[in-house]
Amino acid sequence: MPLPDLAAFDAIITKSILIKELITPRIPILRYKVELVTGSILYAKEVTFFEETKIDYAYQWQRPDASLILRWDNAHDYPNLSTSPFHKHVGSETNVLPSEPMTIEKVLAYISLQISAT
Repeated sequence: MPLPDLAAFDAIITKSILIKELITPRIPILRYKVELVTGSILYAKEVTFFEETKIDYAYQWQRPDASLILRWDNAHDYPNLSTSPFHKHVGSETNVLPSEPMTIEKVLAYISLQISAT
């Protein structure tokens, strides 16, 4: 299973690397690293459940020193949020806010806007 096509975001991506690929008979797991023009890094994990037509994900955007900028995920850790299981961690693990369901394309579009605003 190849990395997603990220060509639309070539202006902000310097490199994308497949870290781990595990394909079981029904559940492929992808982990990859996307290096960005700012020196920040986006780590992505996508687990696809074809039978349920859903993806479990975590997209962690961090600074070069590994400090968290933002992480979107859909783990069922915060059932009281209005958007559960979809949420985001902003600036720290403890600052958890509601989020819409995300994809790698939505995450990179958001990051692209943030980069162009600086």
